[in-house]
Formats: sequence, C-alpha cells, structure tokens
Amino acid sequence: AKGADSAVRWLVEAHLLVQISDVTVELPREIGLLLRRDTGPLGPLEPDPPAMATSHRDPAAVDQAAAGQALEMVRHTEALLEALSTEPAAMLRTGGVGVRDLRRLARAADVSEPVAALLIEVAWAAGLLGESSSQAGYAQYLPTVTYDGWRASGIATRWVRLASAWLGMSREPAVIGQRDDRRVVNALSNEVERVGASRRRGAVLDVLGSLPPGAVLDPEGIVAVLTWQEPRRATQASSAAAATTLTEAATLGLAGLDALSGFSRLLLTDPVASDDDPLGVRGGDPPGESSAVKTLDTLLPDPVDRILLQTDLSVVVPGPPEPALATELALLADQESPSVFRITPASVRRALDSGFSAGDLHTFLAKRSTTAVPQPVSYLINDVARRHGGLRAGSAGSYVHSDDKALIAEVAANRRLAALSLRRLAPTVITSPYPIVRLLAALRDAGYAPVAEDATGDAVLVRPKVRRAAARPAGSSRREDPLATPGPSTARINGTIDQIRKGDAAARAASRAPASVRTATRTGSPSPTDHAQALAVLQRAIRDNTLAWVGYVDAHGSPVSRLLRPVSMGGGFLRAEDERAETIHTFALHRITAAAING
Repeated sequence: AKGADSAVRWLVEAHLLVQISDVTVELPREIGLLLRRDTGPLGPLEPDPPAMATSHRDPAAVDQAAAGQALEMVRHTEALLEALSTEPAAMLRTGGVGVRDLRRLARAADVSEPVAALLIEVAWAAGLLGESSSQAGYAQYLPTVTYDGWRASGIATRWVRLASAWLGMSREPAVIGQRDDRRVVNALSNEVERVGASRRRGAVLDVLGSLPPGAVLDPEGIVAVLTWQEPRRATQASSAAAATTLTEAATLGLAGLDALSGFSRLLLTDPVASDDDPLGVRGGDPPGESSAVKTLDTLLPDPVDRILLQTDLSVVVPGPPEPALATELALLADQESPSVFRITPASVRRALDSGFSAGDLHTFLAKRSTTAVPQPVSYLINDVARRHGGLRAGSAGSYVHSDDKALIAEVAANRRLAALSLRRLAPTVITSPYPIVRLLAALRDAGYAPVAEDATGDAVLVRPKVRRAAARPAGSSRREDPLATPGPSTARINGTIDQIRKGDAAARAASRAPASVRTATRTGSPSPTDHAQALAVLQRAIRDNTLAWVGYVDAHGSPVSRLLRPVSMGGGFLRAEDERAETIHTFALHRITAAAING
C-alpha cells in the first residue's frame, strides 16, 4: 500500500494524474488520448515528420526557368488587359465574365482558357481590373487607372504585384469552367470564392520553402507533410488541391522545373509592403524594391530601348522592351511574337490616326533603330502619310448651297447668322450643325429666301398647312357651358307629353266606368263571390267579343278602371285589347276586382 501510494503521488507530482479529492485522482484527457493513440481519433502517434522523397534540380536552372515564366506571365497579362481596354467584357446578369469573352481574351493573350481565367482572377485581385458602366448603362470589365502605372513600372515589380495578389486572394480559379448544382462557374463570379484558398496556397508553398533550394516534392509528399502538421485539416489538403496549387505556381512563375525559385522564397518571407508599414517609413527597401524584386531583376534580361529594322518591314526587339518603347511599338507595328513586330499599312495608319505625323515616325525609327532605316520602311510611311486624310468625314445637321458664290460669301459673313455656326466647305457650300428647320427660319429672318431640297436636289415646296376645327352641327354659335346640366332632348320631351295625354284620357275614361266597378276598385279587396262574378263577366265578353269595364289594382297598389276588349283568359292571366291605345295588355286575374259589360 505504501508503494502504491508512493507511485500515485509520483504520478500526481509529474502531472500525469490530477487529484480531485483526498482519495480520488483523475487521468487527464491528453494523457488518455496519448495512451490510446493507436485506436484514437487521430490515429497512431507520429512524433517525427514523414520522410520526404525529393529529387533535386539545379537551383540556378530553377531560377532561370521561373524567371522566364514570370516574364511570359507579365506579357500575357498585359496582352489580356489591352484586349479588355480595346473591347471591354460585358458582365453577366449573375456576375462574372461569359464564356465567349473568356475565349476571346484567351486568343488575344495567346493562352489557353484555364490560364486566361487564372490571369483574369489575378488581375482582379491585383486591382488592375475593375467594373464600369458603358454608355448604354450595362456593367462591363475593363482595366483600372492603376493598370497604367503598373504597365509603366519594371517587369519584376509588375510580377511581384501579380504574384502577391495570387497568394492573398480568396478565390479558386481552378473551378472556373466546371459545373456546379445550377450552372457553369464563370470567371469573376461569386462561385469562385473559397474561404481557405489563400491559406492552402501558403501551406503548400511553405512546405516547398522548407526544402533546400532546387528540391522537388510531389503532391502526395506535400499532402503527407501537411497531414502530419495539421491532422484535423488532412481532408482539405488533398493531392488534387496540392497539384492545383503547384500548377498555378508554375504558370505564374513562382516555380520552375517543379521547384520553388529563389525569388519566390524571398516573396514568401519578404512582402513588398507590410500592412503595418504600407508607406515604408520605417526604413529598409522602399515599396516595389523588395529582395524578391531585386533578385528577379538580376535574372531577367535588361529592358532594351533599341530595335533592329529589317528590309522586310519587320522589327526585332532584342529583349524585353522598356515601357515607353513598348507603347510606341504597339502603335506603329503589329506584334507577331514576343520579340518580332511588323510594320504594315494598317499599323502606320493607326499611328497617324493617333496624332503622329510622318516626320514623327521617321524620327522615332531613326532614334530607336541601331541601324539605318531601310528604304522600304520609309517609302511605306511616306506613301501612307500622303494618302492619309485625303478624305475627311464629319457630321452636319443641314447645309446651304448656291451657284452664286457672292451670295454664299455674304451669308457666311452675316453676323446675324453667327448663332448657326456656319462653316464654308466650298465656295458654294455652307454647313451648320443645326436642323434644317432652324436654318431656314434663321435665313428667312435675316432677309433671305431659301428653299429646302430633298436628297436628289429637287426643291421641296410645301404649302402652308391649313388649320381647321372639327365639324359641328349648325345652330347657335354660343358656346355652351361645359359644367352646365344638359337639357332634355326633343324626343324625350315629346314622349313625356304623349304619356301625359294618355294619362288624362285614361282618367276621363275611368270616370265613365259603372258605379259597381268603381266601388269595387276603390275597396281593393273584393269578396270571392264578386271575384267569381267578374271572371264570369270576362268570359262572356270574350265569347261575345264585346267591350267590358275592368277594375284592377296595378303594381303600385293604385285602383284603376279601364275599358278593354277581352281576348283570352287562362293560366291566371287575362289578355285584353285596349282599343284606344291599340295595344294588347296582360292582367293578373288575382288583381282584378270587378268587371261589367259596357253599355
């Protein structure tokens, strides 16, 4: 017991057990996981990192290959952005660049569509590409104002900006072109966003950076190292994701010959401008002149400001052109390859349209060329310049012409017509930017007698338009008050008079009815015997075709007596003819109160 107590006390003092009461100890969770490591959730314990089966490349060759790819990447990005500057890409309704625009940009940059998608995403992350609205109000993608400054900087500085943007962006260009649950994923769309993309790139490149210069490690080896470093993130560090990162790094020039370059190692540890010192006021290298930039500058060929002119109108640039030379060559010649341009009539015309004269082009070539300017080049420039501007086009709202040159000169010099901005194109022709209606009115106000003409030159003579009001019926010319109540029509007045007359006649006829009929009608509720007698009288009148006085109660409950000629009786109704009105009426039998034969 004493030995057991001493062992427990030793375990407690060694922090392998935790005392929770005077008689109870507890095994810590961490110690329990360690003891059950072979069957635990994290698998067997691996205290040592996995062995990495690496191959070796010459570090100098790796740096040269990566520098060459970095140069190509900058050139392709510039070509892609220049294509967007010439023809912006329309933004889809769901956001992003459409498939057609992506194909067009890939052809312009001379790269595949996946590489073009990668360059678009990197340019967006670097702030070189942005959104804008077209004149029609549609959203579109085109280079930002930052692009001009980026293009004027050195190649190494340009590459560092692009590579840093790729390392820090939270997007996954590899998914562009794939189909998700709804549609195809487009470049610059929201579906490309991935939260852990930046961290995954950094983790993969950190593994490569931990290896000696020139060491090559396959994706499976990288995944094994990442799994050992962070077991809980092992599912995210798949071989496919690691391979994607390595492919993008090689495309962008961070890696060469499957190994991380020396200037990329410096980029990972020495950013251009840290977040806590964006202006570089704490000393050291200024922004844009980091160790990565300096190292890459030593690997890249020096920018050249000279060209070689050939008699076949080709221009050879023996190295990467400096920004000013690249801008001038883009106007004067068409690029056929990274180092070969060609001067064509269309390219010379493009330079002349941009404001250069033939003398400016000759001076530029003489200054930049290391050899004498070949005669074919000079002849081509002079020939295109001689014909350039021979035809001029413009817009005009209206014109005036006359065979009388003196009259045209007088109109052109008339100060009263200065507001028309008249321009004399020929001794007999004057133009104005305003419509012909205004031109004719101003000329007539100035005392001239102009005549309009159509496209064929025929005079257009138009009589003054005669104005007329709509037709109205003859009658009083007095305007009626639109707010007054309209009076009754003539037909309505005549109908009312006719009804009044019929009512008077019926009243006079009712006064001649027998007393028995008038009395029964006034009471309004005859006895069954009286009602039966009335029906018998009506049947007799129908049989003898004679007139009979009929008393009844109308629909308003008023007693009425009328002289009628009964026609038929059945179905609870009496049909009788009113000879005075010459109409047939129908009466309900239950409303009849009395009846008597006339006479």
